[in-house]
Amino acid sequence: MTNAESGRFEAVISKIDALTFGACVGGSICLAGIFVLVALEVLSRNILGTSISFSWDFSAYMMGGCFLLSSGNALKSGSHVRVTALFDVLPPRGVILLNLAACAVGFAIACGLTYALGNMAYLSFVRGSVAASVVKTPLWIPQGVMTVGSAIFVLQLVAQFLRALRGEMPVAQTSIEEAV
Repeated sequence: MTNAESGRFEAVISKIDALTFGACVGGSICLAGIFVLVALEVLSRNILGTSISFSWDFSAYMMGGCFLLSSGNALKSGSHVRVTALFDVLPPRGVILLNLAACAVGFAIACGLTYALGNMAYLSFVRGSVAASVVKTPLWIPQGVMTVGSAIFVLQLVAQFLRALRGEMPVAQTSIEEAV
């Protein structure tokens, strides 16, 4: 890859990567929130003998947020599950073409998911739907967070596609054996 090729699309990719990083920070906050809620629930049940009424709902909302807000970063860093058996037998150009095809298929699926989540959040907002729990959380809030995470995943698929177009190989996964 030449220097000119390595700089192609950098303005777009760097902006997407910045959004991806911000979303991952949000996902990390959701994960920390789940930890805090579960810890408080365990303490409340064992010490006070009562449950926190909203812990289950909010933990579930934060799990959805954590998963989708962090998915773009998982794609970028190669920490998601990827079947690489073909990567080992294909020449570099074949790997890039396979990666382009995978990004295109993933893009189509992720756009469908983003549309469905966005439509669900919109309908919840318009209808004033709330959770059937004590807190009565407006459902468009957690659904909107998941929609944002899914949209950022779509953008990261675009960034991965652009990286492949400029000749970058997919990020190699570290096996458990290599990590230990």
